[in-house]
Amino acid sequence: MIKVITYGTYDLLHYGHIRLLKRAKALGDHLIVGVTADTFDRERGKINVQQTLMERVEAVRATGLADEIIIEEYEGQKIDDIRRYNVDIFTVGSDWKGKFDYLREYCQVVYLERTEGVSSTEIRAEKRSLRLGLVGESPILGKIAHESGFVNGMEIGGVYTINDSCLPDKLRLLSKATLSFDALMEKSDALYIISEPRLHYDQIKQALLRGKHILCESPIAMRVEQWRELTDIARRQGLVLMDSIKTAYSLAYYRLRLLAKSGIIGDIYSVDAPAPASSTSTPTGWATSCCPSGTAFAPGGRRPCCPSTSSWGRTTARRPSPRTWPKTIPTSTSSPRFRSSTRTPWPR
Repeated sequence: MIKVITYGTYDLLHYGHIRLLKRAKALGDHLIVGVTADTFDRERGKINVQQTLMERVEAVRATGLADEIIIEEYEGQKIDDIRRYNVDIFTVGSDWKGKFDYLREYCQVVYLERTEGVSSTEIRAEKRSLRLGLVGESPILGKIAHESGFVNGMEIGGVYTINDSCLPDKLRLLSKATLSFDALMEKSDALYIISEPRLHYDQIKQALLRGKHILCESPIAMRVEQWRELTDIARRQGLVLMDSIKTAYSLAYYRLRLLAKSGIIGDIYSVDAPAPASSTSTPTGWATSCCPSGTAFAPGGRRPCCPSTSSWGRTTARRPSPRTWPKTIPTSTSSPRFRSSTRTPWPR
Protein backbone atom coordinates (compact mmCIF):
# COMPACT_ATOMS: atom_id res chain seq x y z
CA MET A 1 0.00 0.00 0.00
CA ILE A 2 1.37 3.40 -1.03
CA LYS A 3 0.87 6.05 1.65
CA VAL A 4 0.65 9.72 0.68
CA ILE A 5 0.76 12.67 3.08
CA THR A 6 -0.02 16.36 2.53
CA TYR A 7 -0.43 19.38 4.81
CA GLY A 8 -2.33 22.64 4.83
CA THR A 9 -4.35 25.13 6.82
CA TYR A 10 -7.51 24.52 4.72
CA ASP A 11 -9.10 27.77 5.85
CA LEU A 12 -12.35 28.51 4.00
CA LEU A 13 -12.05 25.25 2.04
CA HIS A 14 -12.49 25.91 -1.68
CA TYR A 15 -12.26 24.23 -5.08
CA GLY A 16 -8.46 24.64 -5.20
CA HIS A 17 -8.07 22.69 -1.96
CA ILE A 18 -10.39 19.93 -3.13
CA ARG A 19 -8.65 19.61 -6.49
CA LEU A 20 -5.25 19.31 -4.77
CA LEU A 21 -6.58 16.66 -2.37
CA LYS A 22 -8.02 14.66 -5.26
CA ARG A 23 -4.69 14.70 -7.08
CA ALA A 24 -2.83 13.82 -3.88
CA LYS A 25 -5.12 10.84 -3.30
CA ALA A 26 -4.52 9.66 -6.87
CA LEU A 27 -0.79 9.34 -6.11
CA GLY A 28 -1.32 6.34 -3.82
CA ASP A 29 -3.71 4.11 -1.89
CA HIS A 30 -3.97 5.88 1.49
CA LEU A 31 -4.10 9.67 1.95
CA ILE A 32 -3.09 11.30 5.23
CA VAL A 33 -4.00 14.99 5.55
CA GLY A 34 -2.24 17.16 8.12
CA VAL A 35 -4.23 20.22 9.24
CA THR A 36 -2.19 22.94 10.94
CA ALA A 37 -3.05 23.82 14.55
CA ASP A 38 -4.05 27.39 15.42
CA THR A 39 -0.92 27.89 17.53
CA PHE A 40 1.35 26.60 14.76
CA ASP A 41 -0.26 28.99 12.27
CA ARG A 42 0.42 31.91 14.61
CA GLU A 43 4.03 30.80 15.08
CA ARG A 44 4.46 30.89 11.30
CA GLY A 45 2.95 34.39 11.12
CA LYS A 46 -0.38 33.25 9.67
CA ILE A 47 -2.53 35.44 11.91
CA ASN A 48 -5.67 35.96 9.84
CA VAL A 49 -7.11 32.44 9.63
CA GLN A 50 -10.90 32.74 9.79
CA GLN A 51 -11.96 29.26 10.93
CA THR A 52 -11.11 27.28 14.07
CA LEU A 53 -9.05 24.11 13.90
CA MET A 54 -12.09 21.86 14.36
CA GLU A 55 -14.05 23.68 11.64
CA ARG A 56 -11.15 23.17 9.24
CA VAL A 57 -10.77 19.50 10.20
CA GLU A 58 -14.50 18.90 9.68
CA ALA A 59 -14.36 20.61 6.27
CA VAL A 60 -11.54 18.29 5.16
CA ARG A 61 -13.36 15.24 6.53
CA ALA A 62 -16.55 16.23 4.68
CA THR A 63 -14.75 15.98 1.32
CA GLY A 64 -14.42 12.20 1.83
CA LEU A 65 -10.93 12.32 0.32
CA ALA A 66 -8.84 11.91 3.49
CA ASP A 67 -8.32 8.38 4.79
CA GLU A 68 -6.70 9.80 7.90
CA ILE A 69 -6.50 13.33 9.38
CA ILE A 70 -3.75 14.44 11.76
CA ILE A 71 -2.87 17.77 13.37
CA GLU A 72 0.41 19.56 12.59
CA GLU A 73 1.56 21.30 15.76
CA TYR A 74 5.29 22.05 15.51
CA GLU A 75 8.18 22.76 13.18
CA GLY A 76 9.89 19.55 12.08
CA GLN A 77 6.79 17.39 12.60
CA LYS A 78 6.72 16.40 8.93
CA ILE A 79 9.83 14.24 9.37
CA ASP A 80 8.35 12.62 12.48
CA ASP A 81 5.05 11.93 10.69
CA ILE A 82 6.74 10.45 7.62
CA ARG A 83 8.63 8.02 9.84
CA ARG A 84 5.71 7.26 12.17
CA TYR A 85 3.21 6.50 9.38
CA ASN A 86 5.72 4.90 6.94
CA VAL A 87 4.85 7.47 4.28
CA ASP A 88 5.99 6.84 0.70
CA ILE A 89 5.07 10.20 -0.92
CA PHE A 90 4.94 13.72 0.48
CA THR A 91 3.02 16.17 -1.70
CA VAL A 92 2.12 19.86 -1.54
CA GLY A 93 1.22 22.70 -3.91
CA SER A 94 3.73 24.03 -6.42
CA ASP A 95 3.79 27.43 -4.68
CA TRP A 96 6.04 25.65 -2.14
CA LYS A 97 8.37 24.26 -4.80
CA GLY A 98 11.86 23.61 -3.42
CA LYS A 99 10.83 24.34 0.17
CA PHE A 100 10.49 20.68 1.15
CA ASP A 101 13.27 19.11 -0.89
CA TYR A 102 14.98 18.16 2.38
CA LEU A 103 12.27 15.51 2.84
CA ARG A 104 13.62 13.54 -0.16
CA GLU A 105 15.92 11.84 2.33
CA TYR A 106 12.84 10.18 3.85
CA CYS A 107 10.37 9.74 0.98
CA GLN A 108 9.43 10.86 -2.52
CA VAL A 109 8.47 14.56 -2.78
CA VAL A 110 5.90 15.67 -5.37
CA TYR A 111 4.87 19.29 -6.02
CA LEU A 112 1.39 19.60 -7.54
CA GLU A 113 0.40 22.58 -9.68
CA ARG A 114 -1.95 24.83 -7.73
CA THR A 115 -5.29 26.00 -9.12
CA GLU A 116 -4.91 29.53 -10.48
CA GLY A 117 -7.47 32.19 -9.68
CA VAL A 118 -8.65 30.86 -6.32
CA SER A 119 -7.05 30.97 -2.87
CA SER A 120 -8.05 31.39 0.76
CA THR A 121 -6.11 34.65 0.80
CA GLU A 122 -8.24 36.10 -2.00
CA ILE A 123 -11.46 34.86 -0.40
CA ARG A 124 -10.53 36.43 2.96
CA ALA A 125 -9.68 39.70 1.21
CA GLU A 126 -13.07 39.74 -0.53
CA LYS A 127 -14.97 38.98 2.69
CA ARG A 128 -13.14 41.57 4.77
CA SER A 129 -11.75 44.90 3.61
CA LEU A 130 -10.47 47.68 5.85
CA ARG A 131 -8.88 51.06 5.13
CA LEU A 132 -6.39 51.93 7.87
CA GLY A 133 -5.47 55.56 8.48
CA LEU A 134 -2.11 56.34 10.12
CA VAL A 135 -1.68 59.23 12.56
CA GLY A 136 1.54 60.49 14.12
CA GLU A 137 5.20 61.34 13.75
CA SER A 138 7.16 58.11 13.96
CA PRO A 139 9.15 55.72 11.76
CA ILE A 140 7.02 52.98 13.36
CA LEU A 141 4.30 54.07 10.93
CA GLY A 142 6.45 52.64 8.14
CA LYS A 143 6.58 49.31 9.95
CA ILE A 144 2.79 49.32 10.45
CA ALA A 145 2.26 50.08 6.75
CA HIS A 146 4.60 47.25 5.76
CA GLU A 147 3.02 44.69 8.10
CA SER A 148 -0.50 45.64 7.03
CA GLY A 149 0.39 44.27 3.60
CA PHE A 150 0.33 40.77 5.11
CA VAL A 151 -3.26 41.16 6.37
CA ASN A 152 -5.89 40.14 3.83
CA GLY A 153 -8.19 42.98 2.78
CA MET A 154 -6.26 45.74 4.57
CA GLU A 155 -4.96 48.83 2.79
CA ILE A 156 -3.53 52.14 3.98
CA GLY A 157 -6.17 54.85 3.53
CA GLY A 158 -3.89 57.80 4.24
CA VAL A 159 -1.43 59.42 6.65
CA TYR A 160 -1.90 62.51 8.81
CA THR A 161 1.20 63.98 10.46
CA ILE A 162 2.48 67.35 11.66
CA ASN A 163 6.09 66.37 10.93
CA ASP A 164 6.88 63.98 8.07
CA SER A 165 10.66 63.88 8.63
CA CYS A 166 10.37 60.51 10.39
CA LEU A 167 8.33 58.87 7.64
CA PRO A 168 9.56 56.72 4.76
CA ASP A 169 9.18 58.25 1.29
CA LYS A 170 6.04 56.30 0.40
CA LEU A 171 4.17 57.48 3.51
CA ARG A 172 5.49 61.02 3.08
CA LEU A 173 3.76 61.18 -0.31
CA LEU A 174 0.52 59.90 1.24
CA SER A 175 0.73 62.49 4.02
CA LYS A 176 0.95 65.34 1.49
CA ALA A 177 -2.40 64.21 0.09
CA THR A 178 -4.00 64.28 3.57
CA LEU A 179 -4.02 67.87 4.81
CA SER A 180 -6.17 67.44 7.91
CA PHE A 181 -7.31 64.91 10.48
CA ASP A 182 -10.86 65.21 9.13
CA ALA A 183 -9.64 64.44 5.62
CA LEU A 184 -7.97 61.26 6.90
CA MET A 185 -11.17 60.09 8.57
CA GLU A 186 -13.07 60.53 5.30
CA LYS A 187 -10.95 57.79 3.71
CA SER A 188 -10.40 55.45 6.66
CA ASP A 189 -12.41 52.77 8.45
CA ALA A 190 -9.97 52.55 11.35
CA LEU A 191 -7.05 54.58 12.70
CA TYR A 192 -3.65 53.65 14.11
CA ILE A 193 -2.51 56.53 16.36
CA ILE A 194 1.05 57.14 17.51
CA SER A 195 0.96 60.94 17.86
CA GLU A 196 2.06 63.02 20.87
CA PRO A 197 0.22 61.62 23.94
CA ARG A 198 -1.63 64.86 24.77
CA LEU A 199 -3.34 64.76 21.38
CA HIS A 200 -4.70 61.26 21.84
CA TYR A 201 -7.87 62.12 23.72
CA ASP A 202 -9.14 64.68 21.18
CA GLN A 203 -8.13 62.60 18.16
CA ILE A 204 -9.67 59.39 19.52
CA LYS A 205 -12.90 61.13 20.56
CA GLN A 206 -13.33 62.72 17.12
CA ALA A 207 -12.69 59.39 15.40
CA LEU A 208 -15.04 57.38 17.63
CA LEU A 209 -17.85 59.87 17.10
CA ARG A 210 -17.28 59.43 13.35
CA GLY A 211 -17.59 55.64 13.69
CA LYS A 212 -13.91 54.71 13.35
CA HIS A 213 -12.15 51.83 15.13
CA ILE A 214 -8.99 52.82 17.03
CA LEU A 215 -5.65 51.18 17.73
CA CYS A 216 -3.56 53.60 19.81
CA GLU A 217 -0.09 53.53 21.32
CA SER A 218 -0.07 54.10 25.08
CA PRO A 219 -1.44 56.17 26.66
CA ILE A 220 -4.96 56.28 25.26
CA ALA A 221 -5.61 59.34 27.47
CA MET A 222 -3.73 61.41 30.02
CA ARG A 223 -6.43 61.29 32.71
CA VAL A 224 -8.58 58.45 34.03
CA GLU A 225 -11.83 60.34 33.44
CA GLN A 226 -10.87 60.87 29.78
CA TRP A 227 -10.15 57.17 29.37
CA ARG A 228 -13.52 56.28 30.90
CA GLU A 229 -15.31 58.69 28.58
CA LEU A 230 -13.60 57.24 25.49
CA THR A 231 -14.31 53.64 26.47
CA ASP A 232 -17.96 54.53 27.09
CA ILE A 233 -18.24 56.12 23.63
CA ALA A 234 -16.61 53.09 21.99
CA ARG A 235 -18.96 50.73 23.83
CA ARG A 236 -22.06 52.70 22.82
CA GLN A 237 -20.92 52.95 19.21
CA GLY A 238 -19.95 49.28 19.01
CA LEU A 239 -16.38 50.19 18.04
CA VAL A 240 -12.95 48.78 18.86
CA LEU A 241 -10.78 51.00 21.08
CA MET A 242 -7.58 49.12 21.72
CA ASP A 243 -4.24 49.85 23.34
CA SER A 244 -1.44 48.91 20.96
CA ILE A 245 0.51 46.69 23.35
CA LYS A 246 1.60 44.09 20.82
CA THR A 247 3.46 41.94 23.34
CA ALA A 248 0.19 41.09 25.06
CA TYR A 249 -0.94 39.25 21.90
CA SER A 250 2.28 37.42 21.09
CA LEU A 251 2.40 33.65 21.38
CA ALA A 252 5.44 33.78 23.69
CA TYR A 253 3.66 36.11 26.12
CA TYR A 254 0.52 33.95 26.02
CA ARG A 255 2.54 30.86 26.93
CA LEU A 256 4.42 32.75 29.64
CA ARG A 257 1.09 33.71 31.25
CA LEU A 258 -0.08 30.09 31.11
CA LEU A 259 3.15 29.01 32.79
CA ALA A 260 2.74 31.64 35.51
CA LYS A 261 -0.92 30.76 36.16
CA SER A 262 -0.21 27.04 36.28
CA GLY A 263 1.68 27.45 39.56
CA ILE A 264 4.64 25.38 38.31
CA ILE A 265 7.06 28.16 39.25
CA GLY A 266 5.28 28.88 42.55
CA ASP A 267 3.37 31.94 43.73
CA ILE A 268 4.25 35.23 42.04
CA TYR A 269 4.35 38.23 44.38
CA SER A 270 5.98 40.86 42.18
CA VAL A 271 6.41 41.49 38.47
CA ASP A 272 8.88 44.20 37.39
CA ALA A 273 9.00 45.62 33.86
CA PRO A 274 11.70 48.30 33.62
CA ALA A 275 11.46 50.67 30.65
CA PRO A 276 14.59 51.43 28.61
CA ALA A 277 16.13 54.86 29.05
CA SER A 278 18.45 56.81 26.80
CA SER A 279 21.86 57.87 28.02
CA THR A 280 21.22 61.27 26.43
CA SER A 281 17.86 61.81 28.13
CA THR A 282 16.96 65.26 29.31
CA PRO A 283 15.15 65.56 32.64
CA THR A 284 12.15 67.42 31.22
CA GLY A 285 11.81 66.04 27.70
CA TRP A 286 9.16 63.54 26.61
CA ALA A 287 10.49 60.74 24.47
CA THR A 288 8.56 60.39 21.24
CA SER A 289 8.20 57.25 19.18
CA CYS A 290 10.76 58.72 16.80
CA CYS A 291 13.29 57.94 19.50
CA PRO A 292 14.09 54.25 19.94
CA SER A 293 14.61 54.74 23.67
CA GLY A 294 11.81 55.72 25.99
CA THR A 295 8.04 55.39 25.83
CA ALA A 296 5.03 57.68 25.95
CA PHE A 297 5.28 57.91 29.73
CA ALA A 298 9.06 57.70 30.04
CA PRO A 299 11.09 60.82 29.20
CA GLY A 300 13.86 60.29 26.71
CA GLY A 301 16.37 62.16 24.60
CA ARG A 302 15.41 63.99 21.42
CA ARG A 303 16.66 62.92 18.02
CA PRO A 304 17.01 65.02 14.85
CA CYS A 305 13.79 63.51 13.48
CA CYS A 306 11.72 64.35 16.55
CA PRO A 307 9.52 67.42 16.69
CA SER A 308 10.62 69.89 19.32
CA THR A 309 9.30 68.91 22.73
CA SER A 310 9.01 72.57 23.65
CA SER A 311 6.09 72.94 21.24
CA TRP A 312 4.07 70.51 23.39
CA GLY A 313 4.25 72.68 26.50
CA ARG A 314 5.75 71.95 29.85
CA THR A 315 5.81 68.35 31.00
CA THR A 316 5.12 67.22 34.53
CA ALA A 317 6.91 63.88 34.38
CA ARG A 318 10.60 63.75 35.08
CA ARG A 319 13.13 61.01 34.60
CA PRO A 320 14.57 59.91 37.93
CA SER A 321 18.17 60.92 38.49
CA PRO A 322 20.60 57.98 38.47
CA ARG A 323 21.66 59.13 41.95
CA THR A 324 18.23 58.09 43.28
CA TRP A 325 18.37 54.55 41.90
CA PRO A 326 19.12 51.74 44.40
CA LYS A 327 22.76 50.71 44.38
CA THR A 328 21.97 47.09 45.19
CA ILE A 329 19.09 44.71 44.59
CA PRO A 330 17.84 42.90 47.71
CA THR A 331 18.33 39.16 47.51
CA SER A 332 17.47 38.07 51.03
CA THR A 333 13.99 36.66 51.59
CA SER A 334 13.92 38.69 54.78
CA SER A 335 13.68 41.86 52.74
CA PRO A 336 10.18 43.42 52.76
CA ARG A 337 10.23 43.19 48.98
CA PHE A 338 10.24 39.39 49.19
CA ARG A 339 8.16 38.83 52.32
CA SER A 340 5.30 36.54 51.30
CA SER A 341 3.35 37.31 54.46
CA THR A 342 2.84 40.91 53.40
CA ARG A 343 2.12 40.36 49.72
CA THR A 344 -0.87 38.90 47.88
CA PRO A 345 0.07 36.34 45.20
CA TRP A 346 -0.64 37.20 41.56
CA PRO A 347 -4.04 35.62 40.68
CA ARG A 348 -3.93 32.46 38.62
